[in-house]
Amino acid sequence: MSSKHPNPAMENTAVIYARYSSHNQREESIEAQIRAAVEFAARKNLRIVGQYTDSAKSGTSADRENFLQMIEDCAAGQFKFVIVHKLDRFSRDKYDAVTFKRKLKINGVTLLSVMENLDNSPESVMLESCLEGMAQYYSLNLAREVMKGMKESAYKATHLGGIAPLGYDVDPVTKKYVINAAEAAIVRYIFESYAGNVGYNRILEYLNGMGYKTKRGKPFGKNSLYSILGNEKYVGRFVFNKKLEKDVSGRRNPQVKPREEWIVVEGGLPAIIDEEMFDLVQSKMENNKRNGGRFKAKEIYLLSGLIFCGECGSGMYGNTRLSGRKTSKYSSYKCGDKANHKGCENKEVRKEYLENYVLDELYSKLFSEGSIKKLSAMLSDYNRRKSEESSEEAKLASDELTAIQEKIGKVVQLVSESGISIETVKDELKRLEERKQFVEGYLKEVRSKNNASLISEDTIFELIQRSREFIKARNIAECRNFIQSYVEKVLVYADRVEVLFKIHVPNDTNDALTPLKSEEGISTLKGYRKAG
Repeated sequence: MSSKHPNPAMENTAVIYARYSSHNQREESIEAQIRAAVEFAARKNLRIVGQYTDSAKSGTSADRENFLQMIEDCAAGQFKFVIVHKLDRFSRDKYDAVTFKRKLKINGVTLLSVMENLDNSPESVMLESCLEGMAQYYSLNLAREVMKGMKESAYKATHLGGIAPLGYDVDPVTKKYVINAAEAAIVRYIFESYAGNVGYNRILEYLNGMGYKTKRGKPFGKNSLYSILGNEKYVGRFVFNKKLEKDVSGRRNPQVKPREEWIVVEGGLPAIIDEEMFDLVQSKMENNKRNGGRFKAKEIYLLSGLIFCGECGSGMYGNTRLSGRKTSKYSSYKCGDKANHKGCENKEVRKEYLENYVLDELYSKLFSEGSIKKLSAMLSDYNRRKSEESSEEAKLASDELTAIQEKIGKVVQLVSESGISIETVKDELKRLEERKQFVEGYLKEVRSKNNASLISEDTIFELIQRSREFIKARNIAECRNFIQSYVEKVLVYADRVEVLFKIHVPNDTNDALTPLKSEEGISTLKGYRKAG
C-alpha cells in the first residue's frame, strides 16, 4: 500500500520500538518501555498494531535488525505512528536520527516520544535537536570511559579484543601476543616480496595459489596486504589509539590521529620483521601513495537529500569535476533529470554559493536571540514536567517493591512458624522473586536515566552555541549532522532558490501556519562565498 494514498482506517495505528544496550541495562527495561508506550497510546487513542525490539543493541548504531525492519515496513503503509519511550531509544546518533526520521516522514509516519512531548514550534525543533545532541554526548561519554580501561591494558601491551594479526596468537592466560610460526613465514614472504619490487598482484597470485588464508580464513586481497605491510606490530611495536575509526557522521571512515595521541610500547610483543625491512617497505608505500591519483578526497555535500530541481521536481545531486586545466575542483549541485538527458534545462549551481546561502538563512532565522529566550522558557517547563513524571514513576515502583518484599517475608514466616513444606509455596516464592527482580531493575533504570538525561540550561545553550559556531565557521561535516532537523527542502529554479524550513509561522493574511521560507535570486548567490 502506497503512503501517498493512505487508508483512513490506518490513521490511528501505531507500532512500538524499544531497545536496551548491553552495557548497563536489563532485558526487563524493554518491558518497561513497552508498558509506558501502551499507556501513552491509550491516552492518545492510538491502536497498537505491532512491536519492534532490539536487545543488547547500541543506539549509536543503525545496524539493528528489527529497527531496520520497522523502517522498511513503514514504506509499506502498515502504520502511521512510531512510539518510543525516549528519543534516544530511536537513535543516539544525530545523523542517523535525522536520516531515519526523514524516511519515516517521507512515508507519512510520525515519531512520538512518551517522555518528550514535542510539537512543531521553533523552540521545540531546537529542543529536539539538543536532546539528540545530548543522547550522542551520553554515548560519547560512555565510550570515553570504556577507552580509559582499554588504555590501561594498552600500556601493558596486552591483547584488546578482536582477531590477532596474521603471524600472532594470544596467550589465553597472560593475553600477550606470541608468534605463530606458520603464519609468520607468510608475513615475512609478503614483506620481502614487496621490498624486492614484487607487485601486489603477483604476491596475491602466489599466496592464493598456495591456498594460504588471512587470519579470518579468507583469500588474500589488496586491502589485506596493505594492512599487513603497514602494521607496526611486526617490528615488536605495540600501538594503540592510532586511528579514529568513524567520522563525524558516525560512518566507518578510518582516519589516523595525531602521533601524540597514540600509545606506543616499544618491544611490547615479539618482532617478526626487522626495523630496516619495515622502514624500506613504508618508504616504498609512501612513494606509491604520492604518485597515485589526485583529488580523491571525499566531498561532503551539505544538502544531499534536501535539494530538488524547482523546474522538473527531480532530486539534485552533488557533482565534482576537475577544472579545464585539471588543477582544481569545481563542485556543484546538478539536476538528476538533466544528467540523465530527460529534457530538463535547469543549470547546475555552484556548491559553495548555495550552501553558504542556506547556512546564512539558517543562522539568521533560527538562531536569533528571541528564539533562544523562548527555548529557555520551554526548557524550564520541560525539566519541571520531567521531574514530576519521573518522581511519580519512581514512587509507584518503590511502593510496589516494598509490597513485594513484605509478601516474601510473610511467606517465609508462614513456612517457619507453621511447619508446612517449602514445596507448597515454592511457586509463589518464585513468582514474587521474579517480580521483585523486574521492579528493582526498572526502578534502577528510572533513577539512573533521570539523573543522566536531565538537561541544564547551560548545557542546552552550549549545544546551540556549538551549532551556531559550526555554521559561522562553515564546518560542513558538522552542519551536515543537524541541518535536516531544521530544513525541509531546498528548491532550485532557473532564476531563484527557495529554502523551506521545518518551522511553521503564522500567515500574513490569516491565522493558518505556513512553513518559514527564504528566497533569493540565482544571480545574487555569488555574494554568499563566505560567512559573515
